[in-house]
Amino acid sequence: MKNKVTKVVPVLLIAILFSVWELVVYWLDIPRYILPAPSKVLSTIFNEAGVLLGETGYTTVEATLGLGVGVIAAIILGIFASRFALVEKTVMPIAIFVKVTPILAIAPLFAIWFGFGMTPRILIVAVVTFFPMLVNTITGLRSTDHNTVNYMRSLGAKESEIMFRLRIPFAAPYMLASLKVSVPLSVIGAVIGEWFGSSRGLGNLIMVSHGNLDMDTLFAAVFLLASIGIIGISLVSFAERRISFWHPASESILS
Repeated sequence: MKNKVTKVVPVLLIAILFSVWELVVYWLDIPRYILPAPSKVLSTIFNEAGVLLGETGYTTVEATLGLGVGVIAAIILGIFASRFALVEKTVMPIAIFVKVTPILAIAPLFAIWFGFGMTPRILIVAVVTFFPMLVNTITGLRSTDHNTVNYMRSLGAKESEIMFRLRIPFAAPYMLASLKVSVPLSVIGAVIGEWFGSSRGLGNLIMVSHGNLDMDTLFAAVFLLASIGIIGISLVSFAERRISFWHPASESILS
């Protein structure tokens, strides 16, 4: 019963929010070029489904590939950094420097250096998602129970066996929690990349719609971007319940 209520309440709140939005636009007679009603936005999504889904797929591919590159690089470096202090002292300052640099300042450079194809946007997403994954990976690997590690060593286990059979499984909840943060960041990175030299994707569609004061299409693109993030986080939550079912963090709000 509690789980049903937990799932129903958010849906009701969203329905109320959209209903209020619709009524406010209708009662105040707000022009569509300022704020379109949700019904107009949904109508645009259905009427322009072919174009919108194509652009959604393009942005999704960019975000997914960039996320994959960032996550894999972060996990590999995190494993080495957790074992060797020199690696951490070398990698972390660079990672922090990249993290604190506004992505809007980096995106134009990537477009110049790597061209106007999909490559610069994949790299932008990788840069955006790399840092949180790296930090949580290192934290998770170092939080492994020391008594269990010493027990495996007493049995003659090699460091590689301890890493892959104990440390990484123990760090999985930390990695998956970071992945929930990285998924929305990947969508943001893809959109920012599309603002610089791209003729495809939802980010480019937002820019074009803004220039034409086509708020219906702009809001439709925003809704689809939100949908990508929600679906991505839901998939991570599903994986979390299967992989880290033993950990309290597996009780996700999107379960």
